[in-house]
Amino acid sequence: MKIIAAYHKAGLIAYASHLDMQRTLQRTFRRAQIPLSYSQGFNPHPLLSFASALATGHTSDCEWFEVGLEERVEAGDFEARVNACAPAGLWVSNAFYSEAPIGTLSRNVRQARYFAYVCFEGGVELKRVGEAVEKIMAEPEILILKKTKGGIKPVDIRSKIFRVDVEKIGETVVRFDILGELNAAGGLRVEPFLLKALDGFEPEPLITVHRAAMYFEGGNSLPYLP
Repeated sequence: MKIIAAYHKAGLIAYASHLDMQRTLQRTFRRAQIPLSYSQGFNPHPLLSFASALATGHTSDCEWFEVGLEERVEAGDFEARVNACAPAGLWVSNAFYSEAPIGTLSRNVRQARYFAYVCFEGGVELKRVGEAVEKIMAEPEILILKKTKGGIKPVDIRSKIFRVDVEKIGETVVRFDILGELNAAGGLRVEPFLLKALDGFEPEPLITVHRAAMYFEGGNSLPYLP
């Protein structure tokens, strides 16, 4: 059987890579004495999978995962036991058992919502930021450089951006509320998009990104597409 839950990532643990987070969760489950299911073969490993990898340095409230269990652990007990053993900045929530088959999380995820906090040294006018966003969103294509197996190539990300709203939350900070594509093949890269949109702002603003929500195809107990 598999239990599905979301893990939250905050503070210094945001700088742990996705592979490090996978190892950290496995160790946390073992410390919490969660009865994990393991793969067969020469090198057994816990049956743990994720909806999507999170970029190193980003924080999140919605990193959905599923893990196989040898015996049922009530959802509330699973959360309490894991959170009691988790390192600072990491905790789980929203655990549940699916009553109907939903396929793998990575195949069903479709979109993600991000809050990007952009700090402008010396302050900035919200109108100027809004105009910059309107200008780039009106473009038929938005090209960023992406490292691929064939080298660094320009990639058009315009179709991956569904909505961008801006809100000033301090003299020097603007929050971008961004809805972007996320699926098994990848998703919107928020920081390159913002650097492209804010090209010309001096000095270059400081960007921090928080993934606030994931949206999946269909319903069940997962957040679903509106």
